[in-house]
Amino acid sequence: MELMTLPFSQELMNGKGEPKLFSFRKAVPEDIDAVCALQDQIMDALPDKDIYATYTREETLNQLHNDVCFIAECEGELAGYSVLIPNDPENPENYGKLYNYDKERLAVTASLDLTMVVPKFRGYGLQRIFNKLRLGVAINMGAKEAFTTISPDNPYSYRNFLVLNFEILETRELYGGKQRYILHKDL
Repeated sequence: MELMTLPFSQELMNGKGEPKLFSFRKAVPEDIDAVCALQDQIMDALPDKDIYATYTREETLNQLHNDVCFIAECEGELAGYSVLIPNDPENPENYGKLYNYDKERLAVTASLDLTMVVPKFRGYGLQRIFNKLRLGVAINMGAKEAFTTISPDNPYSYRNFLVLNFEILETRELYGGKQRYILHKDL
C-alpha cells in the first residue's frame, strides 16, 4: 500500500458530480475542541446512537497525544477525523488484545479506530482516503495485520472495509454492550 505524504490536498467528487477540495493533515492536541465538536455534531445527526461509541474529551486528547490521528478540512471547516492505534504492545486499546495476542504479535498488529465525517461532506470518499492513510502508516510502522470494529448497522463503513479485503471474524459486544463486527486483514 502506497504511503501518502502529509499534508496534502485532493479534489474529490461526490455521487452528484460535485467537486470539493479537501486538505488532509495529521491531527494535533490543539485540535481537541474541533474534534469534540465534530463528535457532538455526528452524534446529533445519528438516528441510531449505537452506531458510534463516543469518546470523552480526555479520551480524545489521549488519542491526539498517543495515536496517529488525521484530519480532513474543506472550505475552512473540519470535514472528518480518523484514528490509527499503532502496533504498540503496551497500548491497552490494541485490538489484538481482544484475541489475547502475545507482545510479539501485538507489536505487529495495528487497529483502525474511529472515523467521523461531517454529514454534509459524506459521499466524497473521505473514509476510503482515511483508511488508505491509516493502513499506509501502519505498514510503515511494521504492522503485519490490522483490526477494526464496525456496527452491523453501518453498511457504508462495512463496504469501505470489504473493498480493502477485511474479513469479519465475529460479532461481539464491545463499548459497553454495543454489537460490533470485528474485522481483520493481513497486511
